[in-house]
Amino acid sequence: MLAGQYSSQYHMPFDLDTPEADRRRAEEVAEDYDRRRRSAAEIRDVRLADTVERGNRRIRDLLGEENWLSLRKRMHGERVRFRDLLQPPVGLDADYDALDAQRKANVQAYFDSLGVDEAALKRIVAETRSAVQELLPRTEATGGYASWLHDTQAPTPPDQGGSRDDPHAWTPFRPPYPGFQQGFDPHNLGGFRIGRVHSLDRFTGLTGHDLTLDNNNADDFDNGWAVVDTQIGFNFRAPATGAVEIFIEARCGRALHELRVVDEFGVSDSSTSQENFLMMHVLHPNVTAPSFASMSRFRWNTDRTGVIVREFLAQGGAFTARLFSNGPIQQGQTVHIRAGTRSSDGSITNDMEINSKSTMRWSLGTVWARIAP
Repeated sequence: MLAGQYSSQYHMPFDLDTPEADRRRAEEVAEDYDRRRRSAAEIRDVRLADTVERGNRRIRDLLGEENWLSLRKRMHGERVRFRDLLQPPVGLDADYDALDAQRKANVQAYFDSLGVDEAALKRIVAETRSAVQELLPRTEATGGYASWLHDTQAPTPPDQGGSRDDPHAWTPFRPPYPGFQQGFDPHNLGGFRIGRVHSLDRFTGLTGHDLTLDNNNADDFDNGWAVVDTQIGFNFRAPATGAVEIFIEARCGRALHELRVVDEFGVSDSSTSQENFLMMHVLHPNVTAPSFASMSRFRWNTDRTGVIVREFLAQGGAFTARLFSNGPIQQGQTVHIRAGTRSSDGSITNDMEINSKSTMRWSLGTVWARIAP
């Protein structure tokens, strides 16, 4: 059973117009944020591991150690037999669905022969799953907008009707963006393999990633989840004191949710979620965390085999997000601002194979910044 470890890689531009004190402050805030995320992840991992271990122990006590081990051996043996029956030459004409149904029926028959209280087993599974879900992190977010469906008031640049003397005027930032950040927070309690691939091009404004959660040999309770951030970065000098307001204009290149679930036998279930956000983070001591706009959400609870593919967002569609820092900055200070996308995916499985993948691509055409009026 392995826990996760938060990691972050970033680059902040060296700008001769940025005071050294402001540059150092941004670096210190970035390091402090990373430390806090690592500490929170370590504490959460201990609590999750204890919760999962208690659930697994309750199941073993219900079945008895000898029965639990024999059931695991039977499940493994049926998986190997099923695989071998699909091999050439005989397997070339095999009926996959029929063989898979027979595999599950054989395991179920053996489970029934053990005389286990199935209602008590299901109760343990439900209680443990609920306890795990209570411990998982939640991202507080506003809603993003599809531009063609909502008359969202877009910013007006100073040279197109805005006032240059207005301390709350918008400043547009466009590619190439001088900075970037990539963060990864994986957690595995059980047999999950967790991976990500960042898609980042600060010269064109591309931010995105692929996030995968795979478990092809699930135990009683396996829990895998991860958070991945991909962002560009730029510096902003505050013309007034107040909270920072960001307006992101982005095009969706891809927002694909994919899930494969394979049932081991009758007493099994799973819960998988994938959620994507547009985000921004002002690196300043008064700002404790990033801000988020939810863009695409997929959830699937099942005890049956299936392959699910969903894409809710229109490819190439224009979307916007209006975000505010959760603390103010002072007039005249230069702050580093990150903007991009986060995905938060997780799965809890009891004796079900899981292959989860989310594919997200966003092109940040313009990121507007100002001090909120």
